[in-house]
Amino acid sequence: MPVLDGQPQFVLEIGSGKGAFLVQYAQKFPQNFILGAEWDLSCARSTVKKLQKLGLQNASVMRGDLFYFLRDLVPNNLIDEVHMYFPDPWPKRRQQKNRLILREGFLEQICRVLKPGQRNFYWATDHEEYNTLTLNVFRKFPLAKILEENTAQPTYGIETGFEKKYKKEGRKIYRSVICINIEE
Repeated sequence: MPVLDGQPQFVLEIGSGKGAFLVQYAQKFPQNFILGAEWDLSCARSTVKKLQKLGLQNASVMRGDLFYFLRDLVPNNLIDEVHMYFPDPWPKRRQQKNRLILREGFLEQICRVLKPGQRNFYWATDHEEYNTLTLNVFRKFPLAKILEENTAQPTYGIETGFEKKYKKEGRKIYRSVICINIEE
């Protein structure tokens, strides 16, 4: 169970989509707060409706560009763990600039907002090329260490909507856990 020193955790999900992980997490861990970040307005609205229908008060969704939200609005040392599942792979060459994990300065912002200590970044995709690029970014990042590469189980037993869909389609799922060591 994700509890740090008996204190509630603040969790960030990047690309919460229609909220499958976020809603299940909020239900499973009512002592924690989870913030979903979603670019697509209809997906963000769908998640908000689910949260309202279930009366979940320990979760919320922000809609917009997460990079600027982190950089301009999130204080240092706030977040306990980060989840990023099945982001749009932006497979066309001209689209790849949209890949948030590869954006210059993104991991530095993640490190700035993480609390001190060893913090986990949970990652999953069905897109092999994007997975390889992402894990290489983490390998080169001095504060990161890949703990489980491509074989991690669904985090806390929670599968996303895309994960369920892709498994039915027989796609290979790449799930990894990356530890980011934030010094005090």
